[in-house]
Amino acid sequence: MRKLLYASLLYLCASNIQAQATPLNFAIVGVQEGTAGFTVTQGLATEVGRRVGVEIKIIPLPAKRAIKQLMAREIDGDWARVDGYGTEIPGLIQISEPIASHPYTAYSTQNDIKINGWESLEPYRVAYLRGWKVVELKLAPFHKRLYPVSNNEAGFRFIAAHRADVFINIPFIANSHLKKKGIKELGIKGLKPPLDFLHVYIHALPKHAELAKKMEMAVKAMKADGTYDQIMSGID
Repeated sequence: MRKLLYASLLYLCASNIQAQATPLNFAIVGVQEGTAGFTVTQGLATEVGRRVGVEIKIIPLPAKRAIKQLMAREIDGDWARVDGYGTEIPGLIQISEPIASHPYTAYSTQNDIKINGWESLEPYRVAYLRGWKVVELKLAPFHKRLYPVSNNEAGFRFIAAHRADVFINIPFIANSHLKKKGIKELGIKGLKPPLDFLHVYIHALPKHAELAKKMEMAVKAMKADGTYDQIMSGID
């Protein structure tokens, strides 16, 4: 009996160690692996994970697949979503400290487009990344010419081919693509001022409630001690 109890304790300890060693998978939408944006995102996740004692892995996914996997509990959370994301998932936790703040920007090859907020886009054909609900929420009530595209390169080529007038993106994602051969020659530029400035937040499944509190503290500490800015500077 004593041997059985001892064996059971060893098994539980080993299981606990294995569980802690299993990486947590967080989706990222619109950021492609191999880009500066992905490197910075994974860098932030790695540092947050180090501070809370877990490994965090960033998984690039299309928007619909990300929410589907999150609902099925196949991933542990979404790394960067706007306020109010995931209302269809009961108990989904939004970490209150923003993981980033981005200027939503209209990109174009045209020089005569005047930008002043979302409503100024009404005369123009607008391309955007499929699954970016914030764009749909801002524009759909009054805009009829919206064109979702599958990825960033498709969006830039869409406006270069004059199939749309502007492509909505953020510099964090767009900058590395605009430096690529085949894209940088297209004469695409970000129009000013930005359409909007929005915070994005880490979202985690309810089972990670205690960990989410630690992650929030870690993000705040990284901003306070300069680590956050140091990692984010890698996008320049």
